[in-house]
Amino acid sequence: MRVAVIGVGHVGLVTAGTMATLGHDVVGCDSDEERILSLQAGRCPFFEPGLEDLLKRTMAEGNLSFTPSIEEALCAVEIVFICVGTPPRASGEANLRAVEEVARAVARHAPSNITVVEKSTVPAGTAQRIKHTLELERQDRAAEMDVVSNPEFLREGSAIQDSLQPDRILVGAGSERARSRMRELYAPLVDRGHLLIETDIATAELSKHACNAFLAVKVSYANALARICEKAGADVVAVADVMGSDARIGRAFLNAGLGYGGYCFPKDLDAFQRLAEQAGAPFPLLREVARINSAAIDATLNKIKEALWNLEAKRVGLLGLSFKPDTDDVRFSPALELARQLLRDDAVVVGYDPEAAAAAKAELPELELAPDPYAVAAGAHCIVLCTEWSEFRELDLTRLAESMTYPILVDAPNLFAPEDARTAGFTYYPTGRPMVRA
Repeated sequence: MRVAVIGVGHVGLVTAGTMATLGHDVVGCDSDEERILSLQAGRCPFFEPGLEDLLKRTMAEGNLSFTPSIEEALCAVEIVFICVGTPPRASGEANLRAVEEVARAVARHAPSNITVVEKSTVPAGTAQRIKHTLELERQDRAAEMDVVSNPEFLREGSAIQDSLQPDRILVGAGSERARSRMRELYAPLVDRGHLLIETDIATAELSKHACNAFLAVKVSYANALARICEKAGADVVAVADVMGSDARIGRAFLNAGLGYGGYCFPKDLDAFQRLAEQAGAPFPLLREVARINSAAIDATLNKIKEALWNLEAKRVGLLGLSFKPDTDDVRFSPALELARQLLRDDAVVVGYDPEAAAAAKAELPELELAPDPYAVAAGAHCIVLCTEWSEFRELDLTRLAESMTYPILVDAPNLFAPEDARTAGFTYYPTGRPMVRA
């Protein structure tokens, strides 16, 4: 099938690569001409494991191309994926201006017999708005244009696996014609045994927000639990293991730390909360989830203050700057928010990240960068493990401690065993576990 993907950010680029890998003829389009030129040259504009190789391979095979011209991208297509950004407004609701602009372009330039697929995370009712826009712009043939909701369930850092080995493929459609076309599109995955769930459009739209909000609830629950464990002398990791052994609960996302970040969870939680209020069914739990998430950063900052007393002129090192491992994405990164608060208290902040250092520096110019974790520790009064990159598991803790002014380690995600930290000479502050003195 001939597929156009409008918007080649984290979602769109993975979608384009996936569709090309499945054998479809795919063209990606974006208004950022510099990004398109980079992709045409075979360079991925952000770090996602395996994505650059996948793009190069499908481009070499002739299944994938890129263009800055939306008119060219929409020529003779059967499927159009809308993957543009939906950033939050000041009110918290999603800004859907870019979605509307793409819908208007589709109406003007695409063939009539097409399926428009909303892949961006959007509130329930957006498909109806897209359909209405198509009708306004193309009254004569709009009835031949189907609109489908096909939410993405990608995790940055494992997006390729999530796309080619999905837990489920969710399609919300209002006609058998649209369902049939989407079945054809995803047939290579369904034939391999991957689950295809078909619903109405509103259910599909709402399901994406419901999933992300529930995962955010689990993360905030773990962080609230960590505060209780610290007061009670319990071990939050062990408590989470006990909880996770219950099949009704599950262990995933019950990890205490600096809290959730990234582009999706904060934005989607706000948008879902706003949607609930507009629908006349307020969801106050979501507001409390966001508050607890912010409190996780405050709790870590308080540990640093407890260890160092005054922060002025103290050198604090941060290990990990991206919002999660295996990505260079620093949007809504808890590590950078911690850095901002440390800088406001006049600390000197130095950080290291395997992939996100440049993005972090662009976001926070006052941040000093180090070439490796040992350079972060050199002369530091405290180091904070923020993001659990796998390479940090192999660190020589004794070497780190010996190079520091004060050997103090704040381990937000509980990556290290407390006894290992103590043996290395650290005074060790984990999350939701008793503090260990050197």
